Amino acid sequence: MDWRQLDIRDSGSVRAAVEGVDAVVHTAYRQHDDPWGVNVDGSVAVATAAAGRRLVHLSTDLVFDGRRGRYREEDALRPLGGYGESKAEAERRVAALAPGATIVRTSLLYGGVEPGPQERLAREGRAFFADELRSPVHVGDLASALLELLGLDVPGPLHLGGADDVSRFDLALLLGADPDTAERAETPPDRARDVTLDSSRARALLRTRLRGVYEVLGRP
Repeated sequence: MDWRQLDIRDSGSVRAAVEGVDAVVHTAYRQHDDPWGVNVDGSVAVATAAAGRRLVHLSTDLVFDGRRGRYREEDALRPLGGYGESKAEAERRVAALAPGATIVRTSLLYGGVEPGPQERLAREGRAFFADELRSPVHVGDLASALLELLGLDVPGPLHLGGADDVSRFDLALLLGADPDTAERAETPPDRARDVTLDSSRARALLRTRLRGVYEVLGRP
């Protein structure tokens, strides 16, 4: 496998990177440190360079406002905060540049070979939002689903969330937070509370199972 390191905002470097490939899965993002440049300008560079190729673009559950949860693909985008706004704008621009692209909205990832952000937070954090609900998905399940999507014609948005909806507090406990010291915190008003995803369309389309976190990790 040929690995290349590049600045995704550099359209020339992106064009060179996709030469000779048939499909592109775009997973790069930033929550801090120039999220608009990476998430929007970078997505434009990738979608432009991927012209004529199969494109799967990853987005987030945070394009929704969290007022009701169980969001479906056709629900209106109403992000709270800069990161969600940048990802929503990236979706719009990718859809305009590459109408055949699949825009995958997913949730919190866990279960990688190396500890990811959720595992590190569970290990190092102390207070976790007890009223923020998400649909966490095992990174291996997501990767398998993305590879399967490369062989399918699925334009537009598609939700790939895990089967269980859990709070950030409960997820932290499942990932190893100390139950004796973990504290419940309340989600601030400017943060989305319930961005759980309805992934029934993906379950009907894919062979890959998007398992729930309780199936993967067991109940605490």
